[in-house]
Amino acid sequence: MGRILAYVEKLNVLDTAGVTPTTHALDVTNAFRDDVVQPSLSQQEALANGPRVNGEAFVVPKVI
Repeated sequence: MGRILAYVEKLNVLDTAGVTPTTHALDVTNAFRDDVVQPSLSQQEALANGPRVNGEAFVVPKVI
């Protein structure tokens, strides 16, 4: 842990004024599409093929 902190301390001496913060090394553009409302299944239709349902949702085993 000490070695990591020592390395980060070296980075603190760099002059980063005027450097724009980034989240990616390359310029990335999102390829999101516009949301379009479309018809979908009713709750009853969606649950119709579930192996175990309680009338409102799928019933699954507890994980924790």
